[in-house]
Amino acid sequence: MARILVAASREPRSVVERVLAGHELSFAETMAQAEHLLRERTFDLIICTIVFDESKMFDLLRLAKSSSEWQRIPFVVARVRPHILSSPTALRDAAFTCGTLGAEAFLDIADYQVDPEREMREAIERLLDTTSRSDT
Repeated sequence: MARILVAASREPRSVVERVLAGHELSFAETMAQAEHLLRERTFDLIICTIVFDESKMFDLLRLAKSSSEWQRIPFVVARVRPHILSSPTALRDAAFTCGTLGAEAFLDIADYQVDPEREMREAIERLLDTTSRSDT
């Protein structure tokens, strides 16, 4: 069971809870809440949805990667509602920017066809497995 900081507004929260069921989840709806949780707890992963705190995902990513204390925590950006940021160009640009800023992954639930929530969970589990092996 991983300790995961979930930076997400209320609307996508139920999807994220289903995708990450079984893990210890701490939710932040604002930058201030996310920063407070990062200072107070230790996390194995940060997952941030695209519309976190009125589109502050880049701000949170910069914050996490600028701190020597937090930069080792894998950062995943996730689009869990396909109707959000539906322009292919905007989506591609967001994924590119996230990678440039240091995110380990940009996951789009629309990329998974058979069982999107299960497939997204498997992608996150692979990332957690890879990072836990590299820590040892």
